Order: sequence, then structure tokens, then C-alpha cells
Amino acid sequence: MTGITHVIFDLDGTLIDSSDGVVQAVNYSLQQVGLDQRSPEEITPYIGYSLKVMYADFTNHPYEDLRHHFQKKAQETIVASARKLDGVDQMLRTLHESEFTLAIASTKIRRHITGIVKKFDWTDYFKTYAGGDEVTQVKPDPEIISLVLRRLKADVSQAVMIGDTENDIRAAHALQMKTIAVRSPYGDPERLTQCQPTVTVEAVCDIPEALASLS
Repeated sequence: MTGITHVIFDLDGTLIDSSDGVVQAVNYSLQQVGLDQRSPEEITPYIGYSLKVMYADFTNHPYEDLRHHFQKKAQETIVASARKLDGVDQMLRTLHESEFTLAIASTKIRRHITGIVKKFDWTDYFKTYAGGDEVTQVKPDPEIISLVLRRLKADVSQAVMIGDTENDIRAAHALQMKTIAVRSPYGDPERLTQCQPTVTVEAVCDIPEALASLS
């Protein structure tokens, strides 16, 4: 066991893929205000970012109106579409059995995180989690990680942040926290490298070994 005892995960692109549900909800919101749909290739790069960032790049239509329609549709699509990434169950089981305390810090709203954790029977793995609707600023602001640390009653020196995008790494670095970057379909590899994570792994199955390398 190293000095790291608490592991905080991003969700989308790190543990799960819910991109189909996100695409459906985004296009529903655009349709509701009379705008053209966008392709999955246009939408998925924004997963892990604030909806406000994505909509600002797509349209000048008022954000709150689009967000309202997105959340309405997302209630039907996000949890239903979510699938576990390969190797995640075994990785979580390994860390749990190794007595790491696990948590989630995600831009997804808390209700969706709860639904996903229950859907995949991960309740016993995660001690706590926080969603984007529980903070005033989402990643790359470190607020959500700080919130999770408070709920865990853990110090930054005891924790590592694991994520697939630059936002996860930058948020943790703002707190001087160690990081593990996981390559995924969402994260931009070049931006991820530029953020200089403490360790980078190719897949979630490599996370236990990466944790063992941290001290």
C-alpha cells in the first residue's frame, strides 16, 4: 500500500460510455428550439465539459432554454444508454479488495450518477460521489474534487484523481493532487499529454499497477 488511500474517478470516458444518451439529449434540445441536429462526431468531443461550453460553440440561443430541454430528455437517455467500459468491473473489484476508498467526481448531475451506480451494482464500491449540479463551477475548476475530499474527510496528499480529459487533470493539479490519465474515445491525447499527468495508462486495467507506482 502506498501513501495513496483514496481514489477519485471521473465517470464518462473513464468508467462508462453514455455518449449515445448524451447525443440524443443534445439533439432533442436543439430540435425543441428549431435548430438543426448535430452529428455524434460533433457532440462527443464535448463530453466531460460543461454543457454551456458546447452550446456556446453551436448556437447563440439562450443556454438555460437549451439546458432545460437537454435535462428533460436526459432523464430518459443517460442512465439507459450507459455501458461499462471494458475491464472496469475487475479494476474496481481489485481496488476495493485492496482497501482503497473510491469516489466519483463528475460533470453529470447527481441523479444520473446515482442511477448509473445502481444500474451497474457499484454501490458497495463507491463511498461517495458528487455531480456537476452540486457545485458552482465544474471541472477544470477544482471545486468538485474539493467537495468529494471533504465528504471523504481526506487530505489531498492521500488522494489521486483518475480521468480521461484535460479537465480532470487540470482540476486535480489546481489542488496539487496526483493524477492518472486514462486514454479514452473522449479525451484528446495531445491535450492530455500537455497537462502532464503524474501517470498515463492505456486502459483501466492498468490502473492498479499505476496506483502501486505512486508514493
